[in-house]
Amino acid sequence: TSSLSEPVSGEELPHGTVAYLAAQNRHAAYDAVIKEFKKSGLTQAELARRLGKGTDVICRLLGSPGNWSLDTISNLLFAISGSQPKWVLTYPLRKTYEE
Repeated sequence: TSSLSEPVSGEELPHGTVAYLAAQNRHAAYDAVIKEFKKSGLTQAELARRLGKGTDVICRLLGSPGNWSLDTISNLLFAISGSQPKWVLTYPLRKTYEE
């Protein structure tokens, strides 16, 4: 985050910043899904049956982070463990100091 800067009114965000934040978001969603999948003990075949999808689709989804829709993330998590994502905002460029 050292090369990132706070958004400035009237200025376009640098493309590198947008790409970095998008990749970070994709990886966070993927990590959450994979963590739940590994913890669940499910097979890809069982997950495919639960979602009514082919095993090829599940293999592709679980193979690497993709630009998943919010519905895909939600459906995967619920089918795996009955969980639902909770969104929390963070401000990586704002430093707070505890006294």
